[in-house]
Amino acid sequence: MNILLVEDNESIARGLKYSFEKNNYVLTWKASAREVREYLAETPKIDLVILDVMLPDGDGLTIYENSVKKLDIPTIFLTAKDDEDDIVKGLNIGAEDYITKPFSTKELLARVNKTLLRYKKSSRIVVQDITFDADKMVVYKNDEVVELTPLEIKLLSLLFLDIGKV
Repeated sequence: MNILLVEDNESIARGLKYSFEKNNYVLTWKASAREVREYLAETPKIDLVILDVMLPDGDGLTIYENSVKKLDIPTIFLTAKDDEDDIVKGLNIGAEDYITKPFSTKELLARVNKTLLRYKKSSRIVVQDITFDADKMVVYKNDEVVELTPLEIKLLSLLFLDIGKV
């Protein structure tokens, strides 16, 4: 899982990078609004954003509304701004969570795991006119359900899930 951390405090960023990588996450760190905009323009595969609200050259809430939200990436705000109005605004504009500093790394990891489970992308794979829904284990051809045996579904799931990794 790829996580984008937007944090201007280098010691916090290094600590989180170490902790997340120990838990098998790939964490990319950016320290400014400009770096985030440039990085997002490259359209990398990001599963989650951890976003500070107060950055040296911008506001994390604005970055979220103007860039991250449009890419439909779940976001957790991690910030020293603990005013109730800021928390409510962060949640109301669409963030999955809002955590104030100081924070527990274990708790942040738990919230990230929970968010990623809840936000799991649809596992529908489409190849021409055939769609395989891995969550429902159903195959559609031209939007009509195709009746298959359990063995056929298993074989198709292996095939389609392998195609989906490409």
